Amino acid sequence: MLSLNVVEAFNQVLHIKLLHTLKMKRISNYIVEWACSFLKNWETLLRFNEQISDMRKINADILQRFLISSIFFLFFNASLIEKCKALKIKIKVLNFINDINILTYNKFIKEICKTLSKVHNVCVKWACTHDATFASEKYEFMHFIRKSKRFDMMISIQIESSVIKSKSNIWVLKVQLNMKLQWDAHLRQIEANHITWMLAFVTSVSRSIRLNRASRDLI
Repeated sequence: MLSLNVVEAFNQVLHIKLLHTLKMKRISNYIVEWACSFLKNWETLLRFNEQISDMRKINADILQRFLISSIFFLFFNASLIEKCKALKIKIKVLNFINDINILTYNKFIKEICKTLSKVHNVCVKWACTHDATFASEKYEFMHFIRKSKRFDMMISIQIESSVIKSKSNIWVLKVQLNMKLQWDAHLRQIEANHITWMLAFVTSVSRSIRLNRASRDLI
């Protein structure tokens, strides 16, 4: 599996491409017109050292603080998923906002690397036409197999000029995956987070009790 990351996803959305995609997906004209109105007339300014710039219109951006923005972005990169599937090879694409995960399977690891490299080339071509950029330094690569002794699980993948080494654990949509399809690492992380949350809760309650006692003493 190869995991990709889009740089500043919400800031790279071209309004024209988004609206075109909504129409191609046969979204009702009413919603498309509403989306067009929502995306229009956004302005911004910069303030630095008490200096304020003039107001400038924003043509390539969807504001992240709105819930609808996540839905817009899923439509925006829908064409990328379709282009990957159009290759008609054994792949599965799982994406959410700026995280894109490409999964393929084969009896030969080198063939898996070739397939992922081929799909990556499609992703790069899509990015060029959609004013998007992939953060190559955030790429992650991992093999999934239960009996690792039969294969060389350390085989790396060549992506353009970069060599990405295989990892034993990676995060996908807040879930920690293990190359042997075991969940021990994720369960340990959940337990560690639970302990941290409990300590923070106990600390907060203790502080609140002390403050209440102090206020009573003053009274």
